[in-house]
Amino acid sequence: MSRVLNGNSTIEHIATISGTRVQVADSVAFGSTENRGQIFVCGSHGGRSAGEYALEFGYGALVSSDAGFGLNDAGIAGLRDLGDHGIAGVGVAHTSARIGDGRDVWRSGIVSYVNGPASDAGARPGQTVLAAVTLIAASIAREESR
Repeated sequence: MSRVLNGNSTIEHIATISGTRVQVADSVAFGSTENRGQIFVCGSHGGRSAGEYALEFGYGALVSSDAGFGLNDAGIAGLRDLGDHGIAGVGVAHTSARIGDGRDVWRSGIVSYVNGPASDAGARPGQTVLAAVTLIAASIAREESR
């Protein structure tokens, strides 16, 4: 099921894994509080503003482009910061999926960065996005059952 925003942008429910909905969009900003607790896979960079959106909307986890990391790891700074709030953050190699294309991140992305909560769930650099998301979803389900 897709939801159309601004006439041309969509959020797509791509899967439900271990009871957690996985949404895909081209931008982290396309989400809302309706996505609270869900895993959000997007084509956005993982910079500070991406982390702020994820916190504001209450995402259960965020997967985004590493944007080539950049100066002082600016491309994953928001993902790193999410770890301070116990939220899994995963960066996807900009060389493996197009920046700004959430479906390509989902289909082709290779993990290049994981924050603490993502690592605790078993996610590792070199995995596919599906493999990392599957581990994170299982971790979310374990936490919810406690």
